[in-house]
Amino acid sequence: MSDLHVRDITEADLPAALTIRSRSFGPLGPGGQTWWERVAKEVIPGRMLGVVDGNDTLLATGRARPYEQVWGGRHLRMGGIAGVYAEPSARGRGVATLLMRGLVERMAQLGDVVSCLFPTAPELYRSVGYEVGGVQPRYSYAAHDVRAARARSGGLRPRPAGPGDAELFRSLMRSDQERHGLSGPMLPTVETWREHLEDEELINYVLDEGDGGRGFVSYSLAEEVLTVEELVGESAEATAALWAVVGSGSSAAPTVRSYLDPRDPGRLIFGGMPEVDVREHVWMLRIVDLPGAMAARGFSPHVTASAEIVLDDPEVPANSARWEISVAAGAGRARKLSTRSEGAADPAPDESAASGGASTAAYGMGGGPTRLGPRGMAGLWCGWTMSRLRAAGLASGGALESDRALDAMFACTPFMTEYF
Repeated sequence: MSDLHVRDITEADLPAALTIRSRSFGPLGPGGQTWWERVAKEVIPGRMLGVVDGNDTLLATGRARPYEQVWGGRHLRMGGIAGVYAEPSARGRGVATLLMRGLVERMAQLGDVVSCLFPTAPELYRSVGYEVGGVQPRYSYAAHDVRAARARSGGLRPRPAGPGDAELFRSLMRSDQERHGLSGPMLPTVETWREHLEDEELINYVLDEGDGGRGFVSYSLAEEVLTVEELVGESAEATAALWAVVGSGSSAAPTVRSYLDPRDPGRLIFGGMPEVDVREHVWMLRIVDLPGAMAARGFSPHVTASAEIVLDDPEVPANSARWEISVAAGAGRARKLSTRSEGAADPAPDESAASGGASTAAYGMGGGPTRLGPRGMAGLWCGWTMSRLRAAGLASGGALESDRALDAMFACTPFMTEYF
């Protein structure tokens, strides 16, 4: 690997990058190249990296798209990893691992505090500190059950929405994520919403009557299926009215699918239950900046707790330290007690042990601070309980009381509604 290094991708590299993409995943369909080039140029310069050899031949590419993601009802800077491609003839040389390390380092430089991705190669991403965070759920309903929600709409009638409603859509979504204290969903920019509202393949309606009568829905109709991408309602009546306008298409499409909160209020309104084809698409998370992430995240105002941890993060040295993790009055803090260079940081558990590979010691407490690697920290952040992290070999040391404190601080059920 001595002849390999990471550098920024420029527009001149895009044809070679697209060739690698086609060799890795097959050619893009009609219109796909235009989309791919547009997305690539959005992250040039700075957020699209490549691995090249000594002759500057491109061997792998990947990008870290800038997003806002909500955790505990507060919004954080998140780097969304996507478009990770490796030239097939270069595989086995560590090019993908080198690329991912470069992307993690770049996100830390750019101020992203967490990072997420949808994995095609989980072990690659685990090797650089990512772990399963949550799911993108899909639920299917009988359209006539959704249509019946009109009886609870209080006479509210949504109007068709257009590009001029982009700021309202973002504002309503942000307020909804804060009100419900959600963890995981992203918050599209006004520009992204404007693009959605200009997209002729999407159907958009909005309520803006005030006093709880506000909300919106964005969905599509294709192949006899109504697919709901986003729906926000400020009241029971608004929620019912928005679902009812979707269900009004039941004569053309007998099925409604949604990529929403597993506890979306609509599930308490419909007469029927989801049909059998409930699906989940797993995503993974990594902590890029522990103190920055703790300071930005929302926590329950009814939890006051603290615990000491030792984090050993080979890819982000600034994370490697002995920390006091604390929560009070809805705010979190990671206070550095000492660094590994000062000799205070104990070794992290062996994170090469996947499920079934943990040693007996990994299940025990052992006293002292809880010891985690980046995968264990990612799991804790996403609401995996300490007992489960121990059972997977991702945590060791600590005591029962600190486990309970950490579980209380990070309790959540994260999900995403959008694939990237």
